[in-house]
Amino acid sequence: MIKRLAKRRLFNAVISLIVGALLLIIALPSLQSAVARAQQELKPKNEVVEAAADETPVEDVQPAEQTAFEKVAETDRLELYFRSSDSAIEVKDKSNGYTWKSAVPLEDAATDGNDLWTASSQSIFHLTFTDPNLPALETQETNSMLEQPKMTAKALKDGISVHYELPRLQISFDMSFQLKGNALEVTVPGQSIKEAKNNWLMAIAPLPFFGAAADHEKGYAVYPDGPGALSTFKSNHPSYLNPYRASVYGPDTITFSNYQRQQNALLPIFGLKVNDNAFLGMITKGEYDANILYSPSGYLINLNRVSSELVYRREYEAVKKDGNLTKKPEKELLREDHTIRYVFFSGEEADYSHMASAYRQYLVDEQGVAPLIKKGDPLPFGLDLLMGIKEGQILFDHFIPTTTFEEARQIMEDMTKRGVNAISANLLGWTGRGYLEYPSGYKPSTKLGGVSGLKQLSAYAKANNYQLFLQDNYIMAWKGTDGFSTRSDVVVGANHFAVTDRYSEMFYLNAGKQNERFQDKMLDPLSKLDITGINFDGIGYMDYYDYNKDYPLNREGTAAKWLEMMGKSKDQFGGAAAIGGNGYTIPASSRLFSIPMEDSGYFFTDETIPFYQMVVHGLIPYSGDAQNLFYDPRLQFLKMVEYGFMPYYQFTMNHSEDLKDTYYSDLFSSSYHNWVDQAVEQYKEMSGKLQPVWSQTMKEHRKLEKDVYEVVYEDDTRVIVNYSPREVKIDDLIIPDKDFIVVRKEG
Repeated sequence: MIKRLAKRRLFNAVISLIVGALLLIIALPSLQSAVARAQQELKPKNEVVEAAADETPVEDVQPAEQTAFEKVAETDRLELYFRSSDSAIEVKDKSNGYTWKSAVPLEDAATDGNDLWTASSQSIFHLTFTDPNLPALETQETNSMLEQPKMTAKALKDGISVHYELPRLQISFDMSFQLKGNALEVTVPGQSIKEAKNNWLMAIAPLPFFGAAADHEKGYAVYPDGPGALSTFKSNHPSYLNPYRASVYGPDTITFSNYQRQQNALLPIFGLKVNDNAFLGMITKGEYDANILYSPSGYLINLNRVSSELVYRREYEAVKKDGNLTKKPEKELLREDHTIRYVFFSGEEADYSHMASAYRQYLVDEQGVAPLIKKGDPLPFGLDLLMGIKEGQILFDHFIPTTTFEEARQIMEDMTKRGVNAISANLLGWTGRGYLEYPSGYKPSTKLGGVSGLKQLSAYAKANNYQLFLQDNYIMAWKGTDGFSTRSDVVVGANHFAVTDRYSEMFYLNAGKQNERFQDKMLDPLSKLDITGINFDGIGYMDYYDYNKDYPLNREGTAAKWLEMMGKSKDQFGGAAAIGGNGYTIPASSRLFSIPMEDSGYFFTDETIPFYQMVVHGLIPYSGDAQNLFYDPRLQFLKMVEYGFMPYYQFTMNHSEDLKDTYYSDLFSSSYHNWVDQAVEQYKEMSGKLQPVWSQTMKEHRKLEKDVYEVVYEDDTRVIVNYSPREVKIDDLIIPDKDFIVVRKEG
């Protein structure tokens, strides 16, 4: 959505690429030297033993003589076993006798691997640390196998706790393993961590090889890339340079570029299916400071593994005395508790559909998410209306009214006459400053009809039982726009400088101060409107630390302030919405916008799966990308059907040519009269066929064959989508090319 400097940035990006290529050629020998040095540093160092040698071959680093596993806990479904010599654990699923292991059997770990990673595959944790006294940040990785920690075990109810002391690093912490029904919970208490002056803890990855699968096994890994992604195990695969690594709820650092941006990890989950067994990992505490890791076989070792990484420090850009920038570790340790819960499945339940059901049940049972869609509710038409936007000119910006409040009412009225019986509308650029001008204020534009016009529109929507959201952004701010201070109201980085783009034109706003301003100045002027609520742009796709001295906030604190704003919107208007879908917005949202349909496109990803949609369908209405802004409208339509989206368009009453010189020229085809016939036709088709399942949860999703997918809802209604250009036959059912059918539970 950030369009103001796109052309200038594109030019600078091209120049930077050319300069970067020249520098790379010049620096190639140094780069090769750095790689060689990194490889040397990766060799394990046996400094735990007081030996004179600084380096010891990996094969000489062996754990103490292994003791037998002892059962330390049991539930109706699981048994937990613990090995005191190296604290390895095993979880036995009593339903079929399958055992999940934290340490990979050596005969599997050594296959086409290397000694370093064979040792790593036996570890109960990986650990990243740094020396804060170095002039620039240099992180190093180690693991429990290499460090040979001193361990003290203590029995707990339903499990065991282990205290680890790493003598070489002078770092220590606790980690507990406890059974809870059909789940294993792994907890690292934040207060248990101690560290040395010369070795600072950066991150801990518990159970990095838990359940790791070899190439010959059948199954896949699940990771939260966009809606969800799946990578199958393969006997033939390349060597990968990078794994999937994503910070939960988006990048740790604020970026001002949307080019090649990785999709968010919207949910703190990961999963693994191995033959007829599977687990779902979900971070239930400390997810704001955690990463999700998936390493396919071929990345460093031929094992497929998925896990989480708990973050205790981040890096930031510091200014050196000579004025140059360098990376440094944050000074303060994040002392928060982290808990990862592993839920186990077997037999026919061992698939990503049951993983999604388990996470949905967690949201309902433990996070208070209640279904907002009632049985029999009509399928709504998602209607975005761009009201007004400014066109930059030399002296004064020109406000372009693309849809007035009266015209918005006319559009809704016309759609109603055409047979659309439910509308969920959202207004963009409804204030006097127009769309994408932030802070946008709270006064409805007089050129659109002013307060009275918006009041009449909202009254019409309420009378027809239509939703009406007012979209606004309380995160971004442009220099020169009234309503904020670039000194006191903006996000500050760990280097104590305001976070801004290279031109110091765009800023991000402190969530605490925005929450206060929203409650003091925004809510009361809008109180007489019959709207459904505020649609909060930004809070669902980014989260950040803020070192603002007046209102410092960590990522969880920032999200908490935004959620408080959503709560105030619900208190006053009855609802609130969020754009982006980060998991923390789910309990507070009456509707979710811009839920992704695609993953980031990693080489090892085999399928995009609607994991997120399977979690929220039947609970909260959601929409994705506008149908009229997609390169292939038919493909988009079928994707909406498969993923359970509401039909969704973005319109203007006037022609989109008026937007060509604005910051929203991407809205290249928006005229209502050009699209209304298609929109109404698609709505009627979706409503007629899919309305009975609109309030239901998705029970299963599967690929039937190439380009053919099936969704099964809770009453066993089947929706089969055929993306291929040919007619297909499934179970004596004919699915036309590029079409879908609905098979009711009666057959």
